[in-house]
Amino acid sequence: MRRRARAVRHVLTLSLEADQRAALTLMTLVVLQAGAVALRALAQRDLVDDAGLGVTVGLVAAALLGAVAHTISAAGLRIQNNLRIDLRDRVDVLLNQEILADAVRIPTVEHLERPDFLNRLTVLREGIFELATSCWSVAETGAAVVSLGLSVGLLASVHPALALLAVLSVPPLLCARWGQRRIRTVRDATAEQMRHERQLHDLCVLPEPAKEVRVAGNGPELSRRADLLFTATARQETIARMAAAGWELAGWACFAAGLLVALGVVGELVVRGAARVGDIVLVLSLATQVRSQISTTIAGISRVAEAGHVADHYLWLRGMAEGYRHHGTAPPPALTDGITLNGVSFRYPGTQTDVLREVTLHLRAGSTVGIIGVNGAGKTTLVKLLAGLHRPTYGSVTVDGRPLAELDPRAWAHRLSGAFQDFVKLETRTGETVGVGDLERVDDRPAVSAAVARAGAAGLVAALPQGLATQLGQTFGGAELSHGQWQKLALARGLMRTEPLLLVLDEPTAALDPQAEHDLFEQFAAQASAMAARRGAITVLVSHRFSTVHEADHIIVIDRGTVVEQGSHRDLMQRGGQYAELYRTQARGYA
Repeated sequence: MRRRARAVRHVLTLSLEADQRAALTLMTLVVLQAGAVALRALAQRDLVDDAGLGVTVGLVAAALLGAVAHTISAAGLRIQNNLRIDLRDRVDVLLNQEILADAVRIPTVEHLERPDFLNRLTVLREGIFELATSCWSVAETGAAVVSLGLSVGLLASVHPALALLAVLSVPPLLCARWGQRRIRTVRDATAEQMRHERQLHDLCVLPEPAKEVRVAGNGPELSRRADLLFTATARQETIARMAAAGWELAGWACFAAGLLVALGVVGELVVRGAARVGDIVLVLSLATQVRSQISTTIAGISRVAEAGHVADHYLWLRGMAEGYRHHGTAPPPALTDGITLNGVSFRYPGTQTDVLREVTLHLRAGSTVGIIGVNGAGKTTLVKLLAGLHRPTYGSVTVDGRPLAELDPRAWAHRLSGAFQDFVKLETRTGETVGVGDLERVDDRPAVSAAVARAGAAGLVAALPQGLATQLGQTFGGAELSHGQWQKLALARGLMRTEPLLLVLDEPTAALDPQAEHDLFEQFAAQASAMAARRGAITVLVSHRFSTVHEADHIIVIDRGTVVEQGSHRDLMQRGGQYAELYRTQARGYA
């Protein structure tokens, strides 16, 4: 409960930050709404009594009081709703920024490959509106409870038995809570199905998979399967909502029975002359309002409960991200020994098979290392371990003798650079697409241009309509590039940092022809030598093409998660093992 209260306070702080004047106005209106119904009922009673007695002053005062109460209740409520929606949208943006910042603050990628994390993140993203209005849901629910209490108090002033309406309002509240709990349970249980449904529909509507989907003609089948998932999920939620409605109906039946009895008591008082004519108007007015007040209270409690549920996921993510703040020591400014893997084994979460098994390696400081292996051998997994994106299941990774697990993950990430085969197509301006490889210099045109030149993409950028200022991607009406051109820009992005301790090039030129790839790797070799001389940096090259890595100082051959051979190109060729056989086979293919 305290954790949820902290989340609500945080949302209130964000609301004040988003628009202080609107937030304070909304607070004032919420407070005024609490007494508006009771004031209006009192004004109606006094109007009837004073009209019957001919008291002009009292009649005017009651009319003015009623007008003020009605204005607060009607116009004030409309203004209140508009302000709440506006603040909700503003806070929603701020919360989404925090969620994204927290998600990327976690330096590893292990959590992004776990279904339980993705499911909780889905629930959080879908419930962000409830969280964004949580502080106002709490305030409005509190005001509704106060308003209900004032109404019941006025009813009790006519006859104490009418106070029992407060007791009879409990069953609808409890029933609504039980119903909402069932709905939340179903939403959590179906989060993975909804995520799957979204992914299937995205395959049908997003531009990247469009060619393959349409050539294969499987769009209708993908849509059908997505519809089946959505229908199954919607059916479960509909059943839960119907059950919740049944609970609420039962609660309302209890209240309706009690209200009928209460009205009978008032009728008897009127017949006996124990109540004034104005009391009849008061009771009739409040009797119709109490039902609305209870409904508002129930809806408010449901919103608060839902917001609390979403807040649990929000606080869980924040706590997870906080665990990585200022953790560990700084990496060395330069490498003198290198990076060592001692008996490293790794398996992905939720699996029982090791992707890497008992890998022991030493990557010498200042060396260029080539990693060779067939698809699925474990090359990319090894790279992720070196970069600290995954932690070994068994064994350890050390940097100049210090365990990588003890280094500050964010500081280590700042000493890395690289490019990957599964690169991201950032549809921004060209300079930004490249510059985000080193955020501190994203607007440094000379640095961006130098990275573009190192990646062999200077001609590509020069051919764009506005050079580095050109908007990329059809989504925003920009220039569309070929896959190979996108990869060149991704490579330039990976080369933005000029002083990394570890440069990883994991199939960064797979979309290029062999000659272009070979020319680029020759440039990389020269750059690697310069970085090695300055910082003892290690360059890791991963490729299927043996011609691009044969000049590496040290070549590692991985097969089925184990290191089967390692050494220089000459040593491996003289041994006549797997490397030599694969090298000759590939060379014959280019002959």
